[in-house]
Amino acid sequence: MADNEMTLQQQIQGLIKATADGLELKTKEQLNSITLAVETINQKLATVVPAKDFEIVNAMKKDIDELNGNLKKNQEFIDNFVAEQGKRKVEKKDFETTWLDAVQNEIKAKEAEIKNFQHDRKAKLQFNIQVKDMTLSSVTGDYQQGYNSRQGLAPAQRSNFRDLIPTTPSPTGSFVTFRETNTVQSPGVQTENNTKTDMNYAFTEVKSVSKYIAGKVDFSKQLMFALPFLNNTLPRMLLRDFFKKENDYFYVTAAQAATGVNTISGSAVTVDAEELLHMIANQLTANFDASYAIVDWRQWARILATKPNDYSIPGGVVIGPNGSVSFAGTPLVGASWAQTDHALIFDRDIMERVETESLRVEFSYENNDNFEKNMVTARVECFEELNILRPDGIIYRDFGNS
Repeated sequence: MADNEMTLQQQIQGLIKATADGLELKTKEQLNSITLAVETINQKLATVVPAKDFEIVNAMKKDIDELNGNLKKNQEFIDNFVAEQGKRKVEKKDFETTWLDAVQNEIKAKEAEIKNFQHDRKAKLQFNIQVKDMTLSSVTGDYQQGYNSRQGLAPAQRSNFRDLIPTTPSPTGSFVTFRETNTVQSPGVQTENNTKTDMNYAFTEVKSVSKYIAGKVDFSKQLMFALPFLNNTLPRMLLRDFFKKENDYFYVTAAQAATGVNTISGSAVTVDAEELLHMIANQLTANFDASYAIVDWRQWARILATKPNDYSIPGGVVIGPNGSVSFAGTPLVGASWAQTDHALIFDRDIMERVETESLRVEFSYENNDNFEKNMVTARVECFEELNILRPDGIIYRDFGNS
């Protein structure tokens, strides 16, 4: 051993003084230094120790006992510090499972080998210091975690009613349409020197008054910091739920107003695809355009699943590779907001969305006592109404499936 290196006994004696002085100060800085010094004894004991060090084994054991005593006196302080640093979980208030007892027990078990090492310099001496295995139960509090940049949000509906009809602005919130109410007049073939056929047209005022479709949510400013994604995600969630309500409102309004012919003349029809073609024919017979046929997704699947051995899909029905279906040029629109086992067929030129105030999502810090409570109010709203120019341009039919 080099002269400038401390013997094992000198190191332990130095550690005794450090623990005695440091623990009296009871500062985190001192304890950090002491903990590091104590841990180095594992490496020192695992190295080959010169024979002259083992001549003072009894003195070493006495010094270790003194070091052990110093630490026992301050066990509560040490445990609290270690627990605070998150280095281990405080479970027992004694040294039976700590590294000091492991060192002491290992030295005692190696006494015979130590004595043999003094006489046989070729002998090998190895210390195996083990403490209790560390597992997740050793961690106080939460351990490090990773967070997904995406959120598992409920899905939005695949299509919206407002995308199928035009939008007309109304700055006042009240929108008047004049609807022709009498039967179509027919000019006559004039006989020479006779009076021309009189024609008479009548109109009825139809007023659409805009309504707010709206909703709000209150949350704390603290939640905005705890969930930083909320600022970007919450508007998407509000818009998703707004469209669900708007789709339902527009669909029910159109279905209740429909007066188009929804009956089939002639022989009874029991196949849905054929029924749908008859409804389109009814719409065309009334000189309206069949812009869309809206069905729920189960009805959409029932039509696509029509089997040739049961009934071949009628001519003029085109099915695209992505499942899009067209009946003689009329798109079949699947929608989760449509009524089950029903079809809504309409001419988009006789239906419009009247908008007084456009769709918006807004955040406010001054709603009620938000300022005092550090709360935030987010709202989504649109001031609008569905205006139906002619209800006879809408057909609503029940397919009658069980």
